[in-house]
Amino acid sequence: MKNEEHANFPRAGFVRRLGALGYDFLVGSAVYAVAHFCAFGVIAVAANYIPGLCQDNHDIQKCLIESKFYTGYLFAVVGFFFVWFWSHGGQTLGMRAWRLKIQRMDGNTISMFQAVIRLCTAFLGLGNLWLLSRNSEGMSLPDRMSGSEMVVLSPEANRIKHWDQL
Repeated sequence: MKNEEHANFPRAGFVRRLGALGYDFLVGSAVYAVAHFCAFGVIAVAANYIPGLCQDNHDIQKCLIESKFYTGYLFAVVGFFFVWFWSHGGQTLGMRAWRLKIQRMDGNTISMFQAVIRLCTAFLGLGNLWLLSRNSEGMSLPDRMSGSEMVVLSPEANRIKHWDQL
């Protein structure tokens, strides 16, 4: 257990998690916009070279929105953003601003599988409502389901850039 000294941070409360969620909503929206811009560019170029890709080459936006896979692609890109940051350091940008970190109970960084479970059980932040119950023990629904915890870091610990390399 290489991070035992980092396993003793206090668990994050409801308000602090909501603050980080607000920041990460903005970052996630930016990731969503960039993913849309990239897809729009690819389809706009491809529509000129692949006949029948879009019925009306003048309305590429409509072509994307009507695509069966487009919504899934956008959510997958945003989901991958969160899974990557959680499993490679334990912090998103919003979590760093609020001095929060997701970790295993022993202080180590969570696996990608645990991060996917967190993402699937977070319900766009509603999984944090579990913290308001008496039986929460400071753990949200995603914490319990993924076998991890969200902790509040000290200012010194928050300066560490690569948790997974300790």
